[in-house]
Formats: sequence, structure tokens, C-alpha cells
Amino acid sequence: MVLDIRKAKKDDLDEIVKMWYSLASTHQKMMRGYELAEDCREKWKKFVENGLEKKGMCTFVAEEGNQLVGFLNVVIRERIGIFEETHVGMILDVFIKKDKRGEGIGTQLTERAESWIRKKGVSIAVLTVSPENKKAVKFWEETGYETYLLKKRKKLI
Repeated sequence: MVLDIRKAKKDDLDEIVKMWYSLASTHQKMMRGYELAEDCREKWKKFVENGLEKKGMCTFVAEEGNQLVGFLNVVIRERIGIFEETHVGMILDVFIKKDKRGEGIGTQLTERAESWIRKKGVSIAVLTVSPENKKAVKFWEETGYETYLLKKRKKLI
């Protein structure tokens, strides 16, 4: 079957939210500090829906036949002027349905997002990945992403 990587449309949102919630639930089980709010699905849907209209955000979907099998969110973020690169493309979320993993869909979504970032005149792409998610860490390393920061967290209250 032919795979189509395209920009998300409003009609895609409900299915994207289902995939995102599967991803977010996995992260919640995997690590502390990722506790989801009760209304997280509605808020995340609104975030993505608002992004459909913004020039600095894009959600790409992978569609096979009439079925969505994955998605990727990317935004352009401005950094303070102390850096040579004042803007970065930030990959926020990537999800591929379990039965479609290992078929190159994540790579195709990433390549499409990187192309979108370059077209925005931005030369750096960044992302955050949980170190507990060994398959994702391996994927990103194989895709050419290298570790440059290590986030730490401390609960204060």
C-alpha cells in the first residue's frame, strides 16, 4: 500500500489525539514527571488545532490507504540572541502505530519535518527523548541526532 506523508487537516485531529494519547500514556508509565492532566486530550487537541493555522508549527501525518498510521509535530522556536542560531526546529511528538513500526515511517516523517524546518530558513533541529525509551534513543541516533544537553528535574513541592 502507498504511504502518503502530508500536513494534517482538521478532520485528522481525533485520530491524531488517539495516537498522541497512546504515546503520552506510555511516557507517563515510563517516567516520573510526566503525569497527565485529566483534560490533556482536549488541551492537546486545541494546541494542535491552533497550530494548523500557524506558520511556525506543523503536524505531519503518515497515511496508508485511508488510515492514519503515524504523526509528527514540529515547531520553530526562537532562542535568545546570545546564540549564533537564533531559531531551532523542535520536533515535539512522533508516533507510529505498533503494527507499522520498523517500516521506515518514522524516518519519512522526520525527513519531511527536517525539510519543512530548512524551508523556514532554520538549520538546526532538536528534540527531547526519554532515556528509558531505548528504541526511540536508538532511532534518533541512527537518524543523526546527537546528545547535546541532559535535562534534570527536581520536585520542590
